[in-house]
Amino acid sequence: MTRPSGRSTVVLLRGSGDDDFAFLGPTLARNRCVVNVDLSVTSKRSSDEWTRELAEAGDDCCVIAVGAHADEAVRATLDARGVVTRLVLIEPEFDGAASETGALPVLVLASGERGLGDVRGTLRERPARILSVIEDFLDDAKPPSRRSSRPPAAVSRPPVGDVDLQARPLRDHSTSAVEVDTVIVGAGFAGLGAGIRLARRGDKSFVILERAGDVGGTWRDNTYPGVACDIPSHLYSFSFLPKPDWSNFFASGREIHDYLRDAVRSEGLEGHLRLRSEVLEMRWLADELRWRVTTSSGEYLCRTLIVAAGRLSDARMPDVPGLDSFAGPVMHSSTWDDSVELRGRRVGVVGTGASAAQLIPRLADVAAGVVVFQRSAPYVVPRPDREYTLDEQRRFTDDPSAHEALRDELFWGAETAFAERMRVPGFIDRLRDRALGHLEAQLDEPSLRAAATPDYEIGCKRVIISNDYYPALASPSVTLEPSALRSISDRVATSAGGASFELDVLVFATGFESTRPPFAARTYGADGIRLSDAWADGMRAHASTTVHGFPNMFVLDGPNASLGHNSAVVMIEAQIDYVLAALDHRDAVSVDALDVSLEAQDAYTHEIDAKAASTVWLTGGCDSWYVDERSRRLTLLWPDFAYAFQRRLSRFDAENYAVIEAPRMAPALQSSIPSP
Repeated sequence: MTRPSGRSTVVLLRGSGDDDFAFLGPTLARNRCVVNVDLSVTSKRSSDEWTRELAEAGDDCCVIAVGAHADEAVRATLDARGVVTRLVLIEPEFDGAASETGALPVLVLASGERGLGDVRGTLRERPARILSVIEDFLDDAKPPSRRSSRPPAAVSRPPVGDVDLQARPLRDHSTSAVEVDTVIVGAGFAGLGAGIRLARRGDKSFVILERAGDVGGTWRDNTYPGVACDIPSHLYSFSFLPKPDWSNFFASGREIHDYLRDAVRSEGLEGHLRLRSEVLEMRWLADELRWRVTTSSGEYLCRTLIVAAGRLSDARMPDVPGLDSFAGPVMHSSTWDDSVELRGRRVGVVGTGASAAQLIPRLADVAAGVVVFQRSAPYVVPRPDREYTLDEQRRFTDDPSAHEALRDELFWGAETAFAERMRVPGFIDRLRDRALGHLEAQLDEPSLRAAATPDYEIGCKRVIISNDYYPALASPSVTLEPSALRSISDRVATSAGGASFELDVLVFATGFESTRPPFAARTYGADGIRLSDAWADGMRAHASTTVHGFPNMFVLDGPNASLGHNSAVVMIEAQIDYVLAALDHRDAVSVDALDVSLEAQDAYTHEIDAKAASTVWLTGGCDSWYVDERSRRLTLLWPDFAYAFQRRLSRFDAENYAVIEAPRMAPALQSSIPSP
């Protein structure tokens, strides 16, 4: 294996009984050449043998040894000075191991180390925590902070509740464009997070455009019965705006929506919001070095464009022959209609993803019958939900460090799941066994269990977290049809398997236009190139944030910026930090615009594709919404640990950006936005 340029080779010394550390090889190999040495093959090795093996490994080598092999690692390291430049000892079984290596940098991870707890247990159950420490050591890096900024002093404002955020009438901007420094498109987590950070640093000249009449993004739109998050609530919230009084381990959709509405009020964003302002076009004006953003309520000129439209914004409806002939109500899970009567009705649900798994048990309680059209069976694991006690909520409020420690524990616990997505033996086996054990425990009937058993590798599609999905499938009112919906004729729905069902209501839980976002067709960059054309073979960006040919534009929660194992908010915060660092650099060097180079974007894309190639998303034998349907590239997910994304975006890499200067003096910007 060729050693990546500038990255050290790692020699792993392992023996029998060291299975807890098997993940180190494949996870470190994401970025480095890894040489595995099995010390159980022979009990002893001479110094000459070690010297030869280490010399073959390269001239910048780190030796990692586990347990009883620490003494051999130290001896070999001393015999190969000049080749071995670093040493990592995990649970060394003799004292003074580090002292014998002299001035050589040594990292010793042993039980009882502050912040690490029991190292063997941490490595087995929380491997990413130790892995991140080792990578920081190898790269001389400091771990990035996961707090973007400290929360401000408490402001005495009432919670938003059901107050209309757009109490004042919209100003008519149709006659002239309003100039601002920054336009943010979208008022979900990403857009509001960017607005909060801009406001906290004193920026006043920005607007947040939102096509709907309220903030909240996916948590505003999704109001179907049972909607909730499958990421722990204390992790699925801003680190810089903590909420110590979450009601449950997993928050409901309503509570998350309220959190975002409260954030608008507490951070004073009301005056920056432009609700019911759908973006019709975003166009780069090369002569003015400005973006012109045309909306349904007016036009804006801005220097900086932050697109935070999200990946779960536009529902995907399948092309079902005869759907227009269906005699009853039809709705998508993200556009739920509470006025539709479901009690005593026959309801068809198309899809078995996360939304469907939450919705189906609620429908089973009220409908006369529910037919579930399943294209492919999901993996389901138990949902460890519970209410937080008042004492816990008070403790998190009174002791911010306790709240921060909980968030840290949740973060590293979630990071473990990426080892499963890399198909690391042991980790993926445990996850698969957990899911299949849950299936066996909850479904007794053999034919139903067979129909609900996935035929692909776990993690290839989103893993469902639910305690009531399987019991709902087993209830008398639910029929699982193990094939997709093929056609509709009046009230009769026919499956690909040939079964027909008379239905009164159709609910589509069929996902979103995630890999081909609609906003890309409305965005025009340098030389008039349309973003959807630039992404014809799949979304791509540098640092998952900037796109060549689209100067001063930043996309949040876009190409390869989502996760399949941890909190999306963590990724959004890392991107916001990167954007603010870019703006600071641009201002510091007094340039008009920055455009990422094509070479940097191509290199980043190549790195993403290489990392994705061995993951379960591309090798697990399934079709998922994470993968671009045309190019078959993984374009939605970041194929690595979340901490690696934080590290990658912790510095703005100005060397990868071209400076664009104005051909003439650009018009002066207003110092603040006008009142709506």
